[in-house]
Amino acid sequence: MINPLQTLVIGIIQLMYIYNFCIACIVIILLTIRRQIHIIQLNSYNLDQQLLWYKKNLASFTFNISLLVSLVLYYEFKFIPANFVVIISIFGLLIENLPRKQKKKLVYTKRIIRLIFLCIVLFTPLIVPTYIYRSEYGLKFAVYALAFSPAIIFLAYLILLPIENSFRKKFTIEAKNIIKKNDRLYTIGVTGSFGKTSVKNYLYRLLSLKYYTCMTPESYNTAMGNTITIKKDLKNIHEIFISEMGARRVHDIEEICDIVFPNGAVITDVGNMHLDTFKSVDNVLKTKFELVDSVVKNVKKSAVVDKKIVLLNGDNEIIRKNAENYKDSGLYIYFYGLKDNNDFYATDIILGSSGTTFTFKAQDKKIPSIRIETTLLGNYNVKNLVAAISYAMLLGVDSDDIRNEIKKIEAVPHRLKLLAYDKNNLIIDDAYNSNPSGVKNAVDVLNSFDDYIKIIITPGMVELSDKQDMENENFAEYAGKYVDYALIVGDTNKSSLERGFKAKMTEDKVYCFLKVEEAIAFAKGISRDKKVILLENDLSDNY
Repeated sequence: MINPLQTLVIGIIQLMYIYNFCIACIVIILLTIRRQIHIIQLNSYNLDQQLLWYKKNLASFTFNISLLVSLVLYYEFKFIPANFVVIISIFGLLIENLPRKQKKKLVYTKRIIRLIFLCIVLFTPLIVPTYIYRSEYGLKFAVYALAFSPAIIFLAYLILLPIENSFRKKFTIEAKNIIKKNDRLYTIGVTGSFGKTSVKNYLYRLLSLKYYTCMTPESYNTAMGNTITIKKDLKNIHEIFISEMGARRVHDIEEICDIVFPNGAVITDVGNMHLDTFKSVDNVLKTKFELVDSVVKNVKKSAVVDKKIVLLNGDNEIIRKNAENYKDSGLYIYFYGLKDNNDFYATDIILGSSGTTFTFKAQDKKIPSIRIETTLLGNYNVKNLVAAISYAMLLGVDSDDIRNEIKKIEAVPHRLKLLAYDKNNLIIDDAYNSNPSGVKNAVDVLNSFDDYIKIIITPGMVELSDKQDMENENFAEYAGKYVDYALIVGDTNKSSLERGFKAKMTEDKVYCFLKVEEAIAFAKGISRDKKVILLENDLSDNY
């Protein structure tokens, strides 16, 4: 027979068990909130993109599903062994949501803080019953809340969506008014499947030699990114605004153009990018040319530049062909590239491991040829520089000033940027490159390092829809002809990359790692001889 003291002790132990279990659930819920809202932020708060992420990452919710099923079996059907599955699932959720090193950290914007607050509000009624009932019945609410946590967080996101859209509309109107009031401002939109960030940065450096210029920073290339830049950085004294315009779906460029009113345009390239949402290259092409359509329709003139100049990558045949639709549009259309049938082109290119030299030429003999020296690497950077030089020359920037400025230009971070890790290890950081054209160009740069052991570290390319396996295998097969070691990171493209590399390399030269840090550490220990390591792409935390 249990005496009153034993009853009290058992009661205290049971209460401690319930409270501790509840606290564990709350901690895991908070970790889940942080992880899930980070994914939402990485997906640019876009509903379609978020739904696509859920579809492609159902395996991420395995422990939530197993917890839910075991809870039903345990509580509703009194199946006692399911209790063990409950505990295992909770531990699995803890490990799954523990903080880890992030490639792009969660930014605690006002929007994120609002979302966190609403999540806490929604979870609170499910946690409170534990303390009211102080029994396993109350604990049931907390555990069920944990099982449903991703759905509750998504619900919070949906509830806030119309509110956030109203804020977005308000900020957009304010940004439009800032643009409209500046009668001097000449806006240049820069878009393309790849190369746009580099061209934007190079063009900013050259135009700043003559004009007071503002640009969207880093990779701010969404409608909201442009809005924030206009509100924060654009002043009445600015003469030129360079707007980087990114897109994941049709009409994304049009949305940005409705904010910035572009007077000019640069289209750097069109290819296989974001096919999960675009579905076809033809849709990519149409979306990029939304910029040109907007320039045609724009009635807002600039007191600084009176021509609507459109600069297109003439080496890309589908861009050149589509440009024929704008012959009678009143635009000043020019082509640039590496081929001599363009209005502006590069010739006598000498690529090296320490930099590049080439001659910039124009079909118009009034525009002087310039011999360019740069520390930038690779043919693609030559093309990007040709784009920036071309537009700068068209806007009257002095050729000698251009030549001298380009000598000072460094690579955009994570885009073929050469880093000296130590005396025996060089790293080519191309972590932000993720397209079939760019990755092959990066391999060519790697191949220019004579007398070095050549190592590539890559997780492959993503967002290529049904072409993803083929493109990754082709890339790996191409790289396999030139590299000494191939280190594959992660599971996303592991099988296709392995097939490609092993088609050209022996198995003892191909290795797989879960994390890029592990691959880098292994690469540095391969040999004491000089090594050059190419970091080709680095998938964001939502992959």
